[in-house]
Amino acid sequence: MTLKQLEYFLEIARLGSVTKAAQVLNISQPPLSLQLKMLEEELGASLFTRTNRGLEITREGALLKERTEAILALLDETTHDIRLSAQNKEYTLRIGSIGSVNNRLLPAMISRFCRDYPYVSFQVREGRTDTVLRDLTDGNIELGFVREPFNISSFRSLPIRDPVLKPDEKDYFVAIAQPQFFDYYFEGGQLASLPLEELRGKPLVTHQRYRDMLLNICRKHNFNPHIICENGEIQSSLSWASAGIGIAIAPFTSAVMNKDPGLVIRKLESISLSPQVRLVWNPTVPLSSEALAFIRLEFPDADYDDTSLR
Repeated sequence: MTLKQLEYFLEIARLGSVTKAAQVLNISQPPLSLQLKMLEEELGASLFTRTNRGLEITREGALLKERTEAILALLDETTHDIRLSAQNKEYTLRIGSIGSVNNRLLPAMISRFCRDYPYVSFQVREGRTDTVLRDLTDGNIELGFVREPFNISSFRSLPIRDPVLKPDEKDYFVAIAQPQFFDYYFEGGQLASLPLEELRGKPLVTHQRYRDMLLNICRKHNFNPHIICENGEIQSSLSWASAGIGIAIAPFTSAVMNKDPGLVIRKLESISLSPQVRLVWNPTVPLSSEALAFIRLEFPDADYDDTSLR
């Protein structure tokens, strides 16, 4: 028994004629008669009796007519409710992000996503890489934006391409300060490389995540860096640089948040580590369809493990 057979049956019952029903349904009479016969055989009962006046519905046919009308009415109501539910669907996508991504990159991503998923709202928890990773582990967020280095073995991740970088260019560390802090500064040469040794004896300001890296690489170049401030936010480093306190050490893609035209940005030589921004998620926690859609929107051709997705 199919819905189509029931719809055919109701039309025959309404008109009292297979011929008239076939005309209304815009099908030929033989297939309609065959469908009625198949329905009667399946039910083991005659649904109509043939008289000189046409077809008269039987007691069994009247029962089927009553139930079919109820079934189709319920189906219409269900279809309406589902469509209404889809229109009124709501979902909150929980995202964790470091400040540089939240301020520069995430708004454009969310804007693109909302065009296809207008029912989604967002809860963004801004923090450091370690706090974002902790939120992922604890299940407080579904997706996170962090900056390398971090323990990638515990997470799945994909690299974020920053539009301020050249195609296929990786992020790199820079020194940001007022011109007087650089011994060799040339107007218009703000992105020229700066030998690491030029930091010797200079007051340095850096994010606490980069302290050990800075110490180790400077010691390899036979000097101890003069770190006058460690902070938990890169924006704080840029503010200290703007105030003329010292040289801020930060990723280039974070340095571009600086709006002070008086600051000089120089690429640091001898640091091979790239502070790449990555989109991360916890592979032990199934992702929502909305989180999966967010990943696919940004990385339509990426090869990632669907076993972590639901």
